[in-house]
Amino acid sequence: MVGRVADGSTESSARLILMKDFEKKVAAEELVLIENAVEGKVCKILGVLREGLGKNEFLSASSYRPDVAYMKLGGEPSGAREVYSFAIKPIGVVTEEGLDQNRLIIQPRAPVYILEDEDNPMEWIVKGLDVLWTKAHIERHESWKVPVVKNFIPYHVGVYGTTGSGKSWFTRYILIPLYISAGYRIIVLDWSGTDYAPYYQNSDDTEVIKITDIAMDEESVLSYFEDKTYDFAKNNNVKDAFDEFIEGWTGKVENVKETAGEGGRPEKILYDMMRRHVESVVNTLDTRSRQPAVRAVRRVFRRLKAEDLAPLMGTLPVEEVYRRLSEKKMIVIDMSSALSEGKLGFFLSLSNYLYSLMEAGNNLNLSLVIDEAPQYTPWSPKGIQEASTEMIKNLAALGRKRMFNLTLISQGVKGDIGINASVRRNLTSNFFGRIHPLDASGEGGALEWLAPYGITADQLLQLKPGRFYFTGLMNPSPIPLLITYRVEAHV
Repeated sequence: MVGRVADGSTESSARLILMKDFEKKVAAEELVLIENAVEGKVCKILGVLREGLGKNEFLSASSYRPDVAYMKLGGEPSGAREVYSFAIKPIGVVTEEGLDQNRLIIQPRAPVYILEDEDNPMEWIVKGLDVLWTKAHIERHESWKVPVVKNFIPYHVGVYGTTGSGKSWFTRYILIPLYISAGYRIIVLDWSGTDYAPYYQNSDDTEVIKITDIAMDEESVLSYFEDKTYDFAKNNNVKDAFDEFIEGWTGKVENVKETAGEGGRPEKILYDMMRRHVESVVNTLDTRSRQPAVRAVRRVFRRLKAEDLAPLMGTLPVEEVYRRLSEKKMIVIDMSSALSEGKLGFFLSLSNYLYSLMEAGNNLNLSLVIDEAPQYTPWSPKGIQEASTEMIKNLAALGRKRMFNLTLISQGVKGDIGINASVRRNLTSNFFGRIHPLDASGEGGALEWLAPYGITADQLLQLKPGRFYFTGLMNPSPIPLLITYRVEAHV
């Protein structure tokens, strides 16, 4: 027993007054048990401590008190009237069937007990639920492993935190093993090629593929050129000429690679072929259309260079990438050697194929882990990002029914560092690490999501690396809990 419930409690909130000296031992985020007497029986309410407060009415900073004057002269003021308290956020009533929502007023004077390692309240929380246990644990209690509700994995996940907060480690060490244990296969899109690809080697279970080895579908190739050339200099005749050349793109790539041989530059050969084709088409136009098209072609090829075709020279079909998941548990796509438009073009190729499989009624049992998610779906998408944002929304909507999980990883929640709001609404489980100051205030930021549970901006801005607040449908606790993990040497 560490204290009692104070005045002003309700059915959904209470305040704990600590007994003497427990302020030195009891910390925020600890789990506690309140014994609420109901009709001669004891109703046990599980809760988490938040919003600590120390009061000493003799030490008001805004008015004169003798103790303040005494302190100014170097004396130690009295602690006789000091009161230490925490807010208690009730998680639920502990019953034989599991946790139930508390609907009774929490009684002032009710005793409050701190939970120790051997109690393991996680076992109470998961009663009656189909859960999987992760390698993560509740802060300060390594034996209290964190459960997730298995059925909500395909309802999509967000992982947020500033650079250095441990997002990538958390995803590699906690989420990916969780998805695999749930029977999901994994495709990781490593935007920079530094957060995932170097940590995995080709093995019986895993394959690392470079983005430049993968063929894009023709629609994605067209979107790539459209973005690189400012919509083909706003000339439909030029766009049609490109569209005509792109037909049979993978076959053309294979041919020029064979022609170039070892040490050649197949992208330069293909670039010259494409330019000749576009100029030839434009020259066949009638006089009225030809001149603006010729000017547009000059502008297009001033922007588009041979090296821009390098990300489009892959010949491994997207279908083959997916087929390899029948033999592997995970494929990591190293996207480091492509420009942004090439990366998004590949994403559209892959997502179009996955979407077509789901539309045909296939359950994928697949998790698509997207690092640097704002690159795909920023708060204000433009150009090819509009197409990728729309595709992510479509994947999220259909994926819930087809055992398809999206996991989006981002430095922030909103604004320039965040994810598009229409996509964010589809992420029903979230992990919030140390946040960027831009997320500490205003509409849609991390604080707005967590403040109703007694989590303050100061806490979120100062979280140590590897600490995350877990909230949403996958969490069997209706109140976000602070979780962490221990990284083993082989990870």
